[in-house]
Amino acid sequence: MEPQFPLLKLPAVVLRLVAACLDTKEKIYFSLCSKNSADHIRRLNIKVEEFLCSIGSEISVSLEFDDLHAISMIFPPVDQPVNQYPIPLPLPVAFRFSTGVRQSEETKETHSFQNMPSLKDFLGHLSTIFHCKNVSIALFHGSEQYTLDSLKESFEGCVVTELVMTTDYGNKPHFINILKTFLPVRILSLDNNPFECNWQFRKSVLKYEFDVLQLWAKTLDAYELLFDMDIKQIDILPTQVISPKLNFFIRMWVEGETNVNLESLVFQFREIDLSDYYQETILNGIDNQVVTEEEEFKPICISVPWGLVDSVIAMYDIRRKTDGRRATIKFDRFSGAIRFKLIVWKSENKIGSVQH
Repeated sequence: MEPQFPLLKLPAVVLRLVAACLDTKEKIYFSLCSKNSADHIRRLNIKVEEFLCSIGSEISVSLEFDDLHAISMIFPPVDQPVNQYPIPLPLPVAFRFSTGVRQSEETKETHSFQNMPSLKDFLGHLSTIFHCKNVSIALFHGSEQYTLDSLKESFEGCVVTELVMTTDYGNKPHFINILKTFLPVRILSLDNNPFECNWQFRKSVLKYEFDVLQLWAKTLDAYELLFDMDIKQIDILPTQVISPKLNFFIRMWVEGETNVNLESLVFQFREIDLSDYYQETILNGIDNQVVTEEEEFKPICISVPWGLVDSVIAMYDIRRKTDGRRATIKFDRFSGAIRFKLIVWKSENKIGSVQH
């Protein structure tokens, strides 16, 4: 057997050059060798765009970097009775890579982080070397196998800023307990939520403060809930039926009587369900001005309605009477759906007084 190269005994200036030349997987391996090697990776100041931990039948820790390449570390579950053990580590871990345009289908070699006694320590290590304290959590079927205390403890070294629950859980108590465990967060995405009526949703969710709420509201009256959501970005994701409540909501916003912190709002409708006069119905009695030039807008969180658009149908500017704040109502189209978007601008530009 050939002797191993004494990499860690190289001078510090050489180690810094070596660390910079490593790929992402090698950087992670190298950072686990010693505190000194971890510090060399930390000093590279690599910036992470997204730090996501998905928990289901397996645990996936994913990092997306500013240069669009990404890496996922897959922790297969161990064979243990359901609901009777904390999140296990050390475990074999498989790596997957993507370059922004292509993701590898095969998993790479496995490795066991023997000096990482828990997922909490491993997440804390990654957040340190890659300067990414903020983490998003996505929970799926299979997360029931871990205790709530274990889930909470695993993220104590990080700041959980986003919670995504996108699976139709049959276990409603588990779903609600997960929310209680991690709320409040800045961004909350609920798909197929378990709340059967508005008062349950108000009591369990809307008592917290969010920057973004993405809601798949099947059983809830989203129009009515709007008046309880003083949230910056509201995305109502399923298709809705046009209601006079939307017109009333816009009127109340214009009067400065609701949602004063709103920055954007999305509703979606099926195009085949709309009359030829749906825009007039929504804007009835509201002073507005037709807009012909589209302005760039980037929401806090880019969901499908913001990221995918076939065409813009029409735009109208309105103003809030209390402070003159300008907003644009935009109607656009994507794959048979018409989107209503209300965009509240932070700064004034381009137009003068609003006309009817």
